[in-house]
Amino acid sequence: MVGGTGIYVTWVTGAIIVSLLLMPILKPPWARITLSGFQDMFRRYWMHGIVVFSIYIWKDIFDGVDRILMANTRIDMTAYIYAIEGDIVLWFQQTFENAILTSVLTHFYVAGYMMIIFCAFVYTCYFDDRHMADRISLTLLLTYMLALPFYLFFNVRVTGDYIPEMQTLGYHLTPEIQTWFTRIDPFTNGMPSLHIGIPFSIWYCYARNDLDGRWKIWRYCLIGYTLLTSFTILYLGIHWVSDIIGGIAVGMLSVHLSERIAPTVWWWLDERSFLHRVSWLLADWRRPVKEIQTMILGSIAWFKLAGSRQTGVVIMLLLAGTGGTLLWDATHQHFPAEGVTHPGSAAGADGWLASHEIIDEGNITVTLWNLSTESSYQRNFGLYTTWGNYPVEILIGESHIVVWHGYQLEFFNLSTNQWDGQWVTGPLFDDISMLSNGDDTWPRMVMLNDGDVEIRVRGGVNEPTPLPTSPDGPVSIISADNNRVAYVEESTPMSIHVQTIDGIQQHITVDIDSMIEEERDNLVLQMTDTPVDYQNATITEVALDENHLVALVNLSAIDRLVLVDLSNGEQWILGDPVFPVAAPSIGHGYVAWQHHQFLISNNPMEMYLDWEVNYHDIVMNQSYQLNAEDEIDQLQPQVMEDHIAWLQVDEDNETEIRVFTLEVVLEPYSSNTLQLFILLFPLLLLIWTGQRLKENEGHIMPKRHSKEEE
Repeated sequence: MVGGTGIYVTWVTGAIIVSLLLMPILKPPWARITLSGFQDMFRRYWMHGIVVFSIYIWKDIFDGVDRILMANTRIDMTAYIYAIEGDIVLWFQQTFENAILTSVLTHFYVAGYMMIIFCAFVYTCYFDDRHMADRISLTLLLTYMLALPFYLFFNVRVTGDYIPEMQTLGYHLTPEIQTWFTRIDPFTNGMPSLHIGIPFSIWYCYARNDLDGRWKIWRYCLIGYTLLTSFTILYLGIHWVSDIIGGIAVGMLSVHLSERIAPTVWWWLDERSFLHRVSWLLADWRRPVKEIQTMILGSIAWFKLAGSRQTGVVIMLLLAGTGGTLLWDATHQHFPAEGVTHPGSAAGADGWLASHEIIDEGNITVTLWNLSTESSYQRNFGLYTTWGNYPVEILIGESHIVVWHGYQLEFFNLSTNQWDGQWVTGPLFDDISMLSNGDDTWPRMVMLNDGDVEIRVRGGVNEPTPLPTSPDGPVSIISADNNRVAYVEESTPMSIHVQTIDGIQQHITVDIDSMIEEERDNLVLQMTDTPVDYQNATITEVALDENHLVALVNLSAIDRLVLVDLSNGEQWILGDPVFPVAAPSIGHGYVAWQHHQFLISNNPMEMYLDWEVNYHDIVMNQSYQLNAEDEIDQLQPQVMEDHIAWLQVDEDNETEIRVFTLEVVLEPYSSNTLQLFILLFPLLLLIWTGQRLKENEGHIMPKRHSKEEE
């Protein structure tokens, strides 16, 4: 079960009912409405339905691509739009803001949009206006396809997500609506506005093709709907004025294109002859081969004409091929870390990534990667299994990588790229973390020993050093950075203490706040049958870097991720607070964590149990989703310098380590493609220009007659 499904079903149902109720008013004057007419509509126009409703399939696919592309490139043009428009949209919201108006326009924004698309398609098909149906169905598809490049390469955030004083009123009307929008909307598809582009293109298509005025009332309704939608999207804090202009431009272009290609497209896809053609084609296996050969030879012959049309097609293919190659590269910036077949865990810091693989009982292989030099190091060693079956944990610090297994620690020196040796500690510590070097040779280890925090050098061989300021009671969680230790006391499970170890002493206490609106907590209760328990909330994980910390808070029904700015105490909840999160990592200005894209109920479907990786740019205060929804789990993300790594588990339970590069780096095939484009594009433009001039000259110059003809 998914939060938000109920409201979506309500919107769809309402849109269909209103569309049917309006049919007697908006139909052609002479038309009659019968129940059998719907059966005839589906029989006569099923291919038109496939064309129109394929938009929803393409939208799901490319929304996922858009999220990944945004995470990889972080292309954001919103600042330029704001520099042009300023606070125009803010005036709309603040001037007219009203609770009743917000509620009405939010439902109108979604259900009205569904209704317009449904009416535009169904009315022309039901009343058998094939000329209009051909063009409307293509117009709807082309409007989305023409907007797609802007969504991928010209990301503009919604106004309520960018202007500090504005709110996305529609997105936050109710918890259920907020959950639905969070799940389906990337919040960066502002330019152009399809809520304007679609209805405007429908009106423009009718205006150009409704020669006998049969759709006159419907055309007037489309004008009113477009004007009201323009006000709605500005008022609700969703679109900019520029988005409306872009929507109109895309709508006009789609109508002109649909009129040009409609005869050809529907010659192939016309329902009255399509099945007959398919049957004829499949009656003899040689016919498809011959048809394909004919098409290929015909295309070759057409290109041999060498006119401006042929050159234009070559230019378009070159643009599409180059853009597709770069898009593929930009959305595949993560690569496998080779060398480990079945990694059991991964840890990363700075430019190093480490993983271990259990070979057999008592023996493991540890693989280390230097991501800057792309070199790797491996070591096989035995574990002291006679003392107990303890999990293996890997820590990466400023000078060493440490493999911890119960009483046993193995050290790898990052400056010499050598294993420094093995030490066996005295007590069995509950948790372990790492500070910067103590004596410029060995790392200082922060260890949790039966509720006490101890600082030891050389893996616990020397006597422990207590913290400068001792905790008031037993400690349950520890974390460390270069010169600071963070810990949580059992008596105050929602407070994090952070204190320095060397130099100027500093001790601060941060009270973590994970509370959200009561309405959204009630939504969690409805979905899980478990209340959000603030009274017994506990911090289960803490990650620390130079200026920030991130805490994972368990609230019984749900976990929430809280980011804290240690310089001013400001706090944010990362991700959607009603979606499950886990395994936070922080460093170099980024936070990464694993999350579910859905609120899980007590009886979840398998498709909703997929873990994905999100990361948050602290400086830009923006979060991004690294992976599209799939059946592959992405787990245990690790933030490193210029990289984020995670464990990836596929449907066959095969595990590998994937590494994502924060800076876009073009692969050789992309660079070669781009270089080829730069060389060929100006040459083709010159050829196309010359061909156009020659063709125009042939049309303009009068034909000269010979003396014999005179």
